[in-house]
Amino acid sequence: MLTLLLAIVMTGTAPLDKAVPASESYPLDTCAVAGKKLGSMGEPIVYVHEGRQVKFCCKGCVPSFKKTPEKYLAKVDEKIIKQQKSSYPINTCVFSGEPLGEKTKDVVVNNRLVRVCCGGCARKLVKNPAPTFMKLDTEILNAQKKDYPLTTCVISDEKLDSMGKPKHVIVGNTLVFVCCKGCVGKVTKNPSAAIAKIKAAKKTK
Repeated sequence: MLTLLLAIVMTGTAPLDKAVPASESYPLDTCAVAGKKLGSMGEPIVYVHEGRQVKFCCKGCVPSFKKTPEKYLAKVDEKIIKQQKSSYPINTCVFSGEPLGEKTKDVVVNNRLVRVCCGGCARKLVKNPAPTFMKLDTEILNAQKKDYPLTTCVISDEKLDSMGKPKHVIVGNTLVFVCCKGCVGKVTKNPSAAIAKIKAAKKTK
């Protein structure tokens, strides 16, 4: 199966914790440059490159990334594909409706895996990803809600209905339920931890 790794230009580069949609938060627990565990050298550095959020273990990694971002994003994309492929909600192309097969392209746009049937559909995705992300979110909610493995919040460990109707957020193409709005922000800040908890729960369910 072919893998197509594409970056998308959305806005100017900004070395700040610039807001991005929750579903596009950096989903990995390792530095985009050094590969070290985030938090191992203090508070991670959050960086937005052309509309895409990435994280580093320290300030020293920022210049290296800025020099050759394509090099590091290619490695990040490989990890994202590995992380998100197993939970991908549909087995057809989001554009053509054709079944995914040997010629499937695995495309990472703004930290999200989208699987398409061909290069033509990949180009459509890169040109305007927002409608596809909305469709993908609906498919994720429908596919993952019915088999959600936890009855407690991934942040507080409280029962999901302990504070009223549970809230949900999608990070790394994974549906996450939490007990309250405050926990949504905490999931967005550290998506990898929530994703890991859900994957572990699915294995033991």
